[in-house]
Amino acid sequence: MKIKHLTLDCANLQEQKYYYTKKFAFDVVDESEESITLRLGSSMLTFSENRLKKSYYHFALNIPYDAVNKAMRWLEKKVDIIETAEGKIQDFPNWKARSVYFLDPAGNVVEFIGRERVEANSRTVFNEKDIINISEVGVPVFQVSEAFKIISQESGLPKFDCDASTFCASGDDEGLFIIVDKAEKTWFPTDEAAKAYPLKVLFENEKKTYTLRMESGMLGVEEEK
Repeated sequence: MKIKHLTLDCANLQEQKYYYTKKFAFDVVDESEESITLRLGSSMLTFSENRLKKSYYHFALNIPYDAVNKAMRWLEKKVDIIETAEGKIQDFPNWKARSVYFLDPAGNVVEFIGRERVEANSRTVFNEKDIINISEVGVPVFQVSEAFKIISQESGLPKFDCDASTFCASGDDEGLFIIVDKAEKTWFPTDEAAKAYPLKVLFENEKKTYTLRMESGMLGVEEEK
């Protein structure tokens, strides 16, 4: 599954713009008074301003597996890394992956993740050009099993790792929807509740393109014609 374009709300667009263009030097693809679109590897990320609500989300960026330590040192100079019980790098042996986490100014839980099964070689010195794509989007819902059913029936995405009652990762190593029970789960590794806010994800699976939308707590998926 390829996540092509992720759109998120934010309460302060200028703060997000400064953070991602000055601190991380991501390229601006499009910009208006209400939104800004950034290029992150082969994916695009749009922040759309909504001053009435302080929205926050979880999303992850794929980086080369052999670059996780270099990425951590690069991030240390830019952000406050969220430490887990394992330290600044969290190991996920079942997923053959390692991650580094931090918060952006909007409160989004951002993850840099290196996956052993994603083939990519790192540069000698890590920078923003090493980001491969957007690899995960958190999807908080009332019923995890029902949400997975909707996504799977409409787009054909398989289960990747699931506990149907509170958690289900749907997709593959290249792209995942992290479906969680918003009444039970927090965004690891923080104590922030996994609340549902408006989001839109344009993604590709089996050479077909789909849009996932979350609006007013309701989840929908449709094929793009």
